[in-house]
Amino acid sequence: MKKFKKAFTLAEVLITLGVIGVVAAITMPTVIANINERVNSERHANIAMKVTQAMEQMRAHGLLNNTYPSTESFVDELQKYLKIAKRCDSSHIAECWPTEKVIDSNGDEFEISKAKTGKNLSLTTETNNVGLVLADGASMILNYNPSETFTLDVGDGVTAYKKSLPIGGGKEKEFAYSTNVTESIDFITDVNGGKGPNKEKSDKYYDIRNLRGATFSKGCTGIEIPGIGCVVNLGSDYNRVGSKSYFESAMIACENIDMVLADIDTLRAIYNKKSEYPEIPKINWYFSSSSGRNDYIWCLLFNSGEEGEKSKSTKHGVICTAK
Repeated sequence: MKKFKKAFTLAEVLITLGVIGVVAAITMPTVIANINERVNSERHANIAMKVTQAMEQMRAHGLLNNTYPSTESFVDELQKYLKIAKRCDSSHIAECWPTEKVIDSNGDEFEISKAKTGKNLSLTTETNNVGLVLADGASMILNYNPSETFTLDVGDGVTAYKKSLPIGGGKEKEFAYSTNVTESIDFITDVNGGKGPNKEKSDKYYDIRNLRGATFSKGCTGIEIPGIGCVVNLGSDYNRVGSKSYFESAMIACENIDMVLADIDTLRAIYNKKSEYPEIPKINWYFSSSSGRNDYIWCLLFNSGEEGEKSKSTKHGVICTAK
């Protein structure tokens, strides 16, 4: 009698491979996301510890027993203990970040170039931020709070603390994280060099992390004046847009920073505060958004408070206020 060997048919093999492919297509994105979330958290904890160790060395040398007047002066000392490949001041902050824009915690697009002060990290400090690229390639935007409550002397006790970070699949793990020597600072960091998703915390794995709570915020890049709000003096630092008048270009310049050109009443109020705030201009004519006759617009002279109608085609200063 003939003996027959049993085997799978080609059709059965193809069906099996197809099923495996479908299952892989469904499960692999989740597996990859979980892996990325764990890796991002490990990098996050590693960055926090590197900065902490640098500041613990500063404390050991008596460099945390007083306050620094600015983030810049603090970083002058920090960089002696932390390996920094690149440093950027607040005016060039974007040069130390791998992407021009990110998605903030509200789901809105945020331009890194606008992260200039502590308020742009949702902090209460008025000090400017400093951008850093560490030797391992990690990017961060750091802010220092010059408060006496954050000083530590050589003999003061140090308290270590851990932090629970996501590791995928809805799980968290406690990582060795930082100590109280870092209470004077906060920072935002991109843990994967801009590979994506370039988002602050969301329902998916995220790569933009912070030390203790900083988040990107439009804040106020100028000065906060009680009763008036956020005021940004652009002066004459704007360009004429195509064939538009200088007045129209001034309006656009304010729109570009999500603000509006001040009206004449607001300019008067700002002028009356100029002795209290050095940032308020002391000279030159400034456009208002209040209409004049035909091709003229109401302006205010900050030398004296004089008001008058000036041509929209002449370049004057620009002050923007919050919408």
